[in-house]
Amino acid sequence: MRPGVAKIGCILTTFPCRTEGFAAGEMEGLRDAGFDIRVFAATYDAGAAGGKGGGRVSYRPSLFSADGFVSLGYLLLRHPLGLCRLVGLVLRLLASCAREAVCVVGNLHTIGFFARRLDREGIGHVHAYFLSWPAVIALALCQATRRSFSISAHARDIFVEHGAVELKVSRAKFVAVCTQQGLGHLKSNLGAEHHEKLHLCYHGMHRASERAAGRGEQAWGSNQAETIVAVGRLIAKKGFEDLLRAFALVLETRPGCRLLIIGDGPEREKLGELIDELSIADSVELLGWQPPDVTSGLIGRAAVLAVPSVIAEDGDRDGIPNVILEAFAAGSPVVASALDGIKEAVEHERSGLLVQPGNTEELSSALKRLLDDGGLRQVLARGAYEVLAERFDAAANIEQLSMLLGGSS
Repeated sequence: MRPGVAKIGCILTTFPCRTEGFAAGEMEGLRDAGFDIRVFAATYDAGAAGGKGGGRVSYRPSLFSADGFVSLGYLLLRHPLGLCRLVGLVLRLLASCAREAVCVVGNLHTIGFFARRLDREGIGHVHAYFLSWPAVIALALCQATRRSFSISAHARDIFVEHGAVELKVSRAKFVAVCTQQGLGHLKSNLGAEHHEKLHLCYHGMHRASERAAGRGEQAWGSNQAETIVAVGRLIAKKGFEDLLRAFALVLETRPGCRLLIIGDGPEREKLGELIDELSIADSVELLGWQPPDVTSGLIGRAAVLAVPSVIAEDGDRDGIPNVILEAFAAGSPVVASALDGIKEAVEHERSGLLVQPGNTEELSSALKRLLDDGGLRQVLARGAYEVLAERFDAAANIEQLSMLLGGSS
């Protein structure tokens, strides 16, 4: 690919993380492409596969720990001019987003700790996953140490947690955006001089055997043909309240149907109460988070994957949930909300069925249509596989990121 090995430091808020498996997948792909990847994170998700990320991950120390004090001292002694530049950065952040300025000041020990690791390992470029905390830490870190950095932007960080976005983008080498929806939103909020830094870079998915796209009705057993699966954090933007109400309507004509919801979050209790209110507890299971192989297996055996996303009150919304691409790869048909990001993957009547967000009757009708029509399920599975190959191939995704990072490292 290129002579030598390019060393990249990737910054994330949480790693590993059950809801951000795409990041781990991309980094593994970059390693396979010849990059030496090191991860720098604030914390880790104890329930994620593999627990702590091992020797390839450096976690932020607490401020009052020995590592925290040593890191502050390292920043002062090894990067004194960098500290002066950080003062200037904080002043600029105060003028555009005070929250981000406070974040930099409160993370001086983090910046020093990461700088020490970067210096020790000879890492010249930093890539921030998300425009939020990772990007402001990358901005400050590279301001202090004169390194280059880049950003991946996704969903909530574009529409909600977007403080000082113009300053971050202006200093970055490039910004990879995983949906056309997000790209358009960023362009509308940035000066035209920054647009050339923005690159549409879809998340990739490894394609299963082509047999998955045209699998016969025998792939669904008598129980599996009655199963609807949904996956995601139990938060407002995922629209699981609408799904439960729609599923109650499905049960009126399909009493043997089951709904499995995989995931956890702050709305679990609220959803449990709604399940009781709708008297559908015998047909619904809130499974909590499951290991990736279990989740993939349930998606692959389901009659339908439901993605009933909505736009939350704070503006948060889905881009293209990776679970959709998993269903495409497994040959499982999808019913999803017609949000702009989702429509980039789910084409109505070709790779899935689209319904208006929040319309429970329309969602119910689409679910029943797929449950009743095995031929349609096969047609949509084939179309989804074609879309996966056209726009969401993992190899193409990694090649694009490799080219962008290769020009920065």
